[in-house]
Amino acid sequence: MTKHSPRVTEEYFSLYEKYITDRHSDGDMYPASRDQFQSFLVDGRAEASFYEFRNSGRLLAVAVADELNDGLSAIYTFFDTAQQSRALGVFCVLWLIEEARAQNLEFLYLGYWIKQCQKMNYKMEYKPIELYVNNSWLGIDG
Repeated sequence: MTKHSPRVTEEYFSLYEKYITDRHSDGDMYPASRDQFQSFLVDGRAEASFYEFRNSGRLLAVAVADELNDGLSAIYTFFDTAQQSRALGVFCVLWLIEEARAQNLEFLYLGYWIKQCQKMNYKMEYKPIELYVNNSWLGIDG
């Protein structure tokens, strides 16, 4: 893993564009554009880092996370969708959990969750989990 400040590179955008095309062609992020990448993941993100994951020099995934006082906040992850057997999305979440621990941070925030959005259901797989509802944190069993 290598940590970088947020930035647009041809390599990052190429991976991001393929990820958006393969995973989100039915959403408002499609088609991917450099301007959208810049405004979503780079602009105004002084607290963010790009964690890049490579194998033999080849970029496989980038996890974007904000560094907060009490934890890391996972903003977005994009990865090589052709490497399905590697479960790169899961790997990045687990790596961020361990990185938060290594930095003596208490939490990894996975961001907004919309129950009706199937693409967000993965967030409920990580336990223990808490939801912020009506200005209170609620622990979820199960």
